[in-house]
Amino acid sequence: MAILSAVATIGCNQARSLPTHGGSGGTTSPAGSGGAITSGGAGVIRGSGGAPAPGGGGIEGGRTGATGGIVGIGGSGGTGAAPNASDAGLRPLRLLTRREYVNTLRDLFADPSLGPDPLPADVQDSTLGFAFHTTGIVAATDASLYRDAAETMGKTALGSVDTWLPCAATTTSVDLETTCLAEFLGPVGLAQRIFRRPLSAADVERLTSLYMTGRAPPLSLDFTGAIGLIVEATLQSPEFLYHWELDPVPALREGAVVKLGNYEIANRLSYLLWGTMPDATLFAAAAAGELADLASVESQVRRMLKDEKAKGTISDFFTDWLDIDQLPDRPKDSIVYPTYSGALAAAMATEVQGFVNQIVFAGTGRFDDILTGTTSIVGPDLAALYGITNLGANAPATVSLNPAERSGLLTLAGFLSITGAAMGSDPPRRGKAVYERLLCGVIPPAPLVMPPVEPPNPTTGTTRRRFERQDTMACATACHSIIDPWGFAFENYDGIGAYRNTDNGMAVDAQVTVTLDGQQKMLTDARGLATALAQSDEARTCFVKQWFRYGLGRVDTARDQASIDAAVTAFKSSMRDIRELVVALATSRTFRYRTPGTAEVLP
Repeated sequence: MAILSAVATIGCNQARSLPTHGGSGGTTSPAGSGGAITSGGAGVIRGSGGAPAPGGGGIEGGRTGATGGIVGIGGSGGTGAAPNASDAGLRPLRLLTRREYVNTLRDLFADPSLGPDPLPADVQDSTLGFAFHTTGIVAATDASLYRDAAETMGKTALGSVDTWLPCAATTTSVDLETTCLAEFLGPVGLAQRIFRRPLSAADVERLTSLYMTGRAPPLSLDFTGAIGLIVEATLQSPEFLYHWELDPVPALREGAVVKLGNYEIANRLSYLLWGTMPDATLFAAAAAGELADLASVESQVRRMLKDEKAKGTISDFFTDWLDIDQLPDRPKDSIVYPTYSGALAAAMATEVQGFVNQIVFAGTGRFDDILTGTTSIVGPDLAALYGITNLGANAPATVSLNPAERSGLLTLAGFLSITGAAMGSDPPRRGKAVYERLLCGVIPPAPLVMPPVEPPNPTTGTTRRRFERQDTMACATACHSIIDPWGFAFENYDGIGAYRNTDNGMAVDAQVTVTLDGQQKMLTDARGLATALAQSDEARTCFVKQWFRYGLGRVDTARDQASIDAAVTAFKSSMRDIRELVVALATSRTFRYRTPGTAEVLP
C-alpha cells in the first residue's frame, strides 16, 4: 500500500503537468489505490480534429470530395476553397494502443517475451467510416489495468536489471548508488527512454524524490527495489501512456501552425513506421536537432522502412483497415461450415499479413498488385479451402492462386470471412466494406425498423435474389441501393471465402453495374471489381486518405487536404508505390506541424 501511495503521488504530479491540447480538457483521477491516470474527456483523447470538414453536399450516400468535404447525392462536394499548403490539422492527445504499448515495453527492456495482459481494449472508431483503432476515455477499470501492468512490469524488469542498468550490480556504497541513479536518470538512461524525451529538471527532482521515499522507512527498499519503484511509477504515468513527447525548448510557431519539435517528430515517425519507441539513431537525430530539416526526416523514413519492424506496421494497417484483426470475434455456424475453426481464422489473418508484406517489401510495392496479385503464402488449412492440392510437405508455402477464382486482397479468405455471415455470404456487409473502406463513402443511417431478409430455403433462390427482393422495399432503398451492388460482385464466395458456382442449388450471378470515377462500369465478378478498383483514381485517392487517417490517428479535415493532395500526386508519380506513399505521409506538412488547440497557451 505504501508503494502504491508513492506511485500515486508521482503519477498525480506528472498528470497535472501534462498539456491537454486540441480537446475540451481532462481530469486527473486516482487509479483505485494505485497510480494516477489522466482520464480526460472525449475531447482530450480525440481532440476537435475528429470533426468532419463541412461539405457542399449532404452525407446521404456521399463519398469524400476532392477538397475534404462530403459529397452527397447530387451535392457539390467540398468547401469550394482551394487547400492552403501552409495548413496542418490538429494533433489529438492519444494513448498508446495495445500494440504500441506492448512493443514499447519489449524495446525498453530488450525482452521480446514481455507483454502484460489484459490491457484496456482499443476502440474501433466508426466515425465517417474511420477504420482504425484508436484509444478512448480511460475508465476506472482501465486505469486499474494500467496500474496492474505497471506493477507487474516493475517487478519483471528487475529480473533483467543488469541489461538496462549495468551499474546496479556494482552499487556497493552510497556514492556508487548516487552515480548509478544519475545514470538511470541521465541522457541515455532508462527513465528518459520511458518518457521518450529528455527529462526536465522537475522530472529529475520528482523521480529522485520517489527514489528517496523508496529507500527510507517504512519502505526501506534496497537500491534496485527503489529503482523498480521509479519504473513502476513511470510506466503508469501520462508521460509514458500518452503521445505527447515535448521538446526541452519552447514550441516554434509559424503563422497559424506550430512546428513539431525534434522529439515529437522522432516519436511520430517511430510509432507510425514501427509501432514502437524511437531507436538510438532516431534519438540521436532528435538530440542533434536534425529532425527540424525535411531532408533529414525523409532520410530517416527511408532508413526505417528498411527495418524489419516496418513489416509490422504495413500488416497492421491492412488488417486494421479491413477488420481482419476481428476474425476471432466473427463466429460461423458449425453445421454450415464444419471446417471453420479458430486455427483457420488465424491462418486467414496470417495470410493477409504475408500477402501484403511480400508485395510491399519483396515485390513491386504497388497498390495495383495488392488488389490484383495472385501469389500468396498458405498452410494446409487454407490450401484445402482454396482447393490447392500440391502444397507439399513444407507448409506454409508460396503458391499461385487460381486466377480464374481469385485476384488480390479482396478475394482472400480473410476479407471474405470477416465480411461474410455466420451461415452464408453477406452482400450488404461486403458492399459496405468496399464502399466505406476502399472508396471513402459515407452511408446514410439505417432506418429504425427494417424487415429481415427472408431465410434461405429451396424456394427463395440465391442469396442475391433474396437481398434484391429486400432492396425493393422503400425502407431499404437509401442504403442498400448504394452498397449491395458492390457486395453482389462477391457472390462467388461463401461465408468463409470458399469459391462456388452455385448457391442454394442455383447458378451464382456475380455480374454488377457500379458507378466508379463518375462512370458506370459493368463488372463480371469480384476479380473484375478488383481490377477496376486498382485502376480507379477514386480508390487510389481514398487509399492515400486512409493512410493519413491511420498515421494521424483521426479523421482528416480540410486543414489536411493540401498534404493529402500532395501525397496523392507523389503516390501516382511513383506508380502507386505504397512505400513512397508512406514517405509522403511522414514528410507531409500536416504530419510535421499542427494547429494549436482552441484553449492552448503558447509561449
